[in-house]
Amino acid sequence: MIKTSVLTQEDFDALLKWFSPNREEAGGKYEKIREGLIRYFHFRGCADPQILADETINRVALKLSTFDFSGNAKTISFFYGFASKIYLEYVSQFNRREVQIDAELQFGAKSLESFDDVENEGFKCLEKCLAELPSPESDLVIRYYSEEKKAKLELRRELAKKMNIQPRNLHTRVHRIRIVLKDCVENCLNKK
Repeated sequence: MIKTSVLTQEDFDALLKWFSPNREEAGGKYEKIREGLIRYFHFRGCADPQILADETINRVALKLSTFDFSGNAKTISFFYGFASKIYLEYVSQFNRREVQIDAELQFGAKSLESFDDVENEGFKCLEKCLAELPSPESDLVIRYYSEEKKAKLELRRELAKKMNIQPRNLHTRVHRIRIVLKDCVENCLNKK
């Protein structure tokens, strides 16, 4: 995740003063800027737009004393300048991260019966949990993990294109389904 900046009360007060000497008006501007930043990150497909918006505000507040206000730059311009850099950090970290799944959740498009150890409780639980998912979600997860190496990348690009979403959004969607599957498998195994 993006490194988080720690904001002191003095930095926050200076930020509000920059918005307006009137505390109420400054609070309103703060909220308006935060909502705009959340939309900015949301429309770019970020998983945690609120966290990224808060990080943007924190970084601006920490650098406020270094800004040159002699030009006619609008207040919001500073925030979106920082937001664009934070977005690039987010994308860079996202691209470096590869999804690693638990051994119990690794499966391909082939039926689970093709595994040598069909009696394995983990696979039985996985099969049960896959059946409990809505069909589009279970089909997506199975297809997503069905290939290896270069074919895997091509398949994932193709899936994203068919769904009319960015590959990173596909990754996020599958990751969320995987979390549900993992919890379901763990609960199933704990009951046995």
